[in-house]
Amino acid sequence: MRSIRAIFWIAGLVLLAASFVLVLHLSTNNMEFSRYNTGWNGSSAFFSDLDRHRMVEIYEPGELSGNPHNSTLLIIAPQHHPTAQDLAAYQAFLDEGNTIFIADDFGTGNEILSGLGSRISILPGNLSSLDRRYGDPYSVVVYRSLEASPVPLPVSSALNRPAALEGGSPLMMSSVMSWIDANGDRKLNWIEDMGTFPVMASEPRGHGWIIVLSDPSILINSMYTQSENSDDRDLIRAVANGDGQMLVDQMNSRTADASGLSEILHVIRTTTIIEIIILCLLMLTLAWAWKKRIL
Repeated sequence: MRSIRAIFWIAGLVLLAASFVLVLHLSTNNMEFSRYNTGWNGSSAFFSDLDRHRMVEIYEPGELSGNPHNSTLLIIAPQHHPTAQDLAAYQAFLDEGNTIFIADDFGTGNEILSGLGSRISILPGNLSSLDRRYGDPYSVVVYRSLEASPVPLPVSSALNRPAALEGGSPLMMSSVMSWIDANGDRKLNWIEDMGTFPVMASEPRGHGWIIVLSDPSILINSMYTQSENSDDRDLIRAVANGDGQMLVDQMNSRTADASGLSEILHVIRTTTIIEIIILCLLMLTLAWAWKKRIL
């Protein structure tokens, strides 16, 4: 009778441990751009699409050093003000012959660009166009330019509320039926001029490249998973699936956002020593239960 009770205890502990691991890996939230958000405005679909054998998440500036030549760092929707240490690590990463890809519209992308001495800047105001995929003038269709690109690009792509760029070599541009919606009324006014506007640009920096896309929202689930947006996926994959190591910045990016239980589980997931301690505690508990069964 006693041994049967011990077996039940051991089975219960094993199920508890399995449930903990499952919750740890399936936890989610509703924060925009968060990789842990499986809702419409999260980026979980993009992250699940990445090659885990090539992807490395960067949480500290020092982790950017020593990576293979021709690596690519993705900085998606940056929201934190970059520190001097961050900028020094980014610059050293470029000097080693690597690429930094920034997808941002109205976050802190300009602070990173100016801190690196880049000529590219993200202009204020939503880009609007009569050349659009949906009824919204902010759903702008853009086209590959004639400039040489450091990465292969699709012929066209549909963006959602992009900004316009200034400086650098334009890689993707809106059609001539576009304007910057300065007053936010989604209409072309007499103070707004129509023309072509860059939405993706590149610039050689050090021995590497800076590439900027003025619309991080093509990475959110509602955009990334739509069948008609295969050109958007092709664009992102062209940048992410290069020959070298693929790194994802989680120092300044909103993709790292977590809250509540997700934040606790995120800390556990990203702190090796905590994971080891929890695993050891579970193993000790199972060993104790097994010993009690034997006795």
